[in-house]
Amino acid sequence: MPVDKIEAVNIWRYVGIYISATIVLYVSWVAFVYLLPSVEKSTATAVNLAIIFASSSFSYSAFIKRHGRLFERSEYWKIVILSTAASLLFSIVCLLFSVLVGVAPTSLEDIPAGAWILVLAILALFGFCLNAIGFNKRLGKIFLKASRARRAQLDAEPFQ
Repeated sequence: MPVDKIEAVNIWRYVGIYISATIVLYVSWVAFVYLLPSVEKSTATAVNLAIIFASSSFSYSAFIKRHGRLFERSEYWKIVILSTAASLLFSIVCLLFSVLVGVAPTSLEDIPAGAWILVLAILALFGFCLNAIGFNKRLGKIFLKASRARRAQLDAEPFQ
């Protein structure tokens, strides 16, 4: 399909799908840890990274299912940046909520501002990299191939 013929897509819809998937997966993880307190707390980082990757993959799959194509270059960078910002904002909200509830240490004023900025920068970097991987064309081609096979099977069923 020529570049001139590609319809403009509202990326915000897929950022919403991304953050919704992130919230559902995160709440599921918290419920799992609450129900099974014997779960290792050291697995939290790996699970958070998996949540980011799964959310981006789910959002990309929804895009492909609806539009039947991969992201264009400009759409790709918009979705990666906006999803990273949404993920970072969600992490900040979760941190503030955990401080208010009393789960996180309450002596946060002992931590210097530079350390907070460094932690947020590292979170943003990891989130950006995982979103870039989750929205890349190689993974998208797998989703597109599966979507086309499913669509072809559904189109062929009435003729059998």
